[in-house]
Amino acid sequence: MLYLLGDIQLDLHSGWIIKNDKKTNIRAKTLLVLKYLTENKNDVVTKQALLDHVWHGVVVQEQVLVQSIKEIRDLLGSDVIKTYPKKGYQWTAQITPYKKSEPFIIKLKKYKITFSILIIIFALILFLFVYLNSLQNQKHALNITFLPVKNDMPDKIHAWVPIEGMDYLIKNLSHQTGFNVIETDDVLHAISRIDTFNKMSDEAQVNQIRKTTGADIIIHTRLLGYPQDFQLHYIIYSNHSVERGVAFSSSITEAFDQIVKKVTERFSDYKPQAKLSYQSDFSNEAFVNGMALYLQRDYIKAIPFFTSALHSNPKLLAAKRYLAASFANSGQVEQGIKLLRENISSAQKNNDIREEIRDYLLIGYLLINWHEDAMTPQIHIESAKSYIEKARTLAERVQDKLFIAYTYEELGKIYRLKQQYPQAIKLLKSALLYHQSFKGSYGQTTALIELALVADKLGDYQESQTYFSKAMKIANKNGVATNKVWILLAKANLMQLKGNFKKVEDLTYEAMKIAQESKSKHLIYRVNAWLDKNPIYEVN
Repeated sequence: MLYLLGDIQLDLHSGWIIKNDKKTNIRAKTLLVLKYLTENKNDVVTKQALLDHVWHGVVVQEQVLVQSIKEIRDLLGSDVIKTYPKKGYQWTAQITPYKKSEPFIIKLKKYKITFSILIIIFALILFLFVYLNSLQNQKHALNITFLPVKNDMPDKIHAWVPIEGMDYLIKNLSHQTGFNVIETDDVLHAISRIDTFNKMSDEAQVNQIRKTTGADIIIHTRLLGYPQDFQLHYIIYSNHSVERGVAFSSSITEAFDQIVKKVTERFSDYKPQAKLSYQSDFSNEAFVNGMALYLQRDYIKAIPFFTSALHSNPKLLAAKRYLAASFANSGQVEQGIKLLRENISSAQKNNDIREEIRDYLLIGYLLINWHEDAMTPQIHIESAKSYIEKARTLAERVQDKLFIAYTYEELGKIYRLKQQYPQAIKLLKSALLYHQSFKGSYGQTTALIELALVADKLGDYQESQTYFSKAMKIANKNGVATNKVWILLAKANLMQLKGNFKKVEDLTYEAMKIAQESKSKHLIYRVNAWLDKNPIYEVN
């Protein structure tokens, strides 16, 4: 049972290989896995079939099989076995039986030569080794992989994202490129061997995975946003640089596809010893750094990054929107609105309708909430209404259902503030219908809160509590801390108006507890702002 696998000599009977003139023994269980795969090379062998054949019904963890597969790849090459996620493995390499007419182990003849000739031969060998190694580097197949997606969605319905998202990215990149994409099983196995992996910084995780898998490029991704309005932040780590960026999309898979396309284009002409070109990626880098600070509520420090991103790429309209929000959240609301108006003109020139809708809607939101109390100037309400009506017209024209729902909610709030309750109810119930059609329907809670407030104004306290209960049930079902806090603060506001201060204390205590458990700086600030009677809410 002697075979040749390229330059590797393989004995499946005694369980050893000779590679680069070095003999290595194969572990017994790993040898059985190897023999079974080669004997069934025309089939995809299931993991269970391998476990049953090799371990003979002994109850073992699937990880022992993964370890044997890794050992085979380490010994014979990463491409000898193909992984079929959720199915099994298949032997893909060509092995040929050893023919007796061929010398199996070549023994060097001993010659008596002078010391000077030995030196010359050694120098030639060293030269050839360096030269061939340089050629090999030029032909080096790019080893690339993804880490599990960091899930920063504010709910529990996206709990599948870390592993399944990583698997989606790995499989699609593998199918679309000639890169040597390190399989999901191998990445997870490498992670399982690092006890403190989840406590490490992103950079430390990348360094550990590079050591254990030999990856040239490792990509870290982070999903955040809301259903129908996702952001996928990515960091591409190579041996020579770190590159950051963000993809915006209405679906998660579309965002993943954008990253796969980006990586494919970025490394199509990759050379392992070449430094990555800087290109015009500075705008993405600056934007993502600004976003990181924005999400930490460090708005003043975020402003220079968003400004730099715009300077490098004036068409990056999202950067200008976040720049405007940073000014507004820092108390410079007028400057924020001015920048949003400029962004609307840019969006119109670029025919970016969704950006135009966002900017109209954000201006309306700022005008409504700028001084939201009993003394709210009517001019702010009317101005807000005109902007949101423009957003509504555009959203209805292109049938952007998410933003149709958002505009209906804000218009419903305006009509509530104007005490025009029938119009408010009609718009808010229409918003509910749109949100109910989305996967991840917790967007309904905003409309339900507004309906509860309208019912209270109409004196129907039972109906008001029914709407609040429906909203909380949806928030609990989806595990959304943000929406739970909004509901509790809205109820606290009503209780305060009624003079029920004990209930106010209970509701705000519960809201703060949820905010602190979620470790959200924005939510903690929101509760504190309510307690401090601060009428200016931040734009999240």
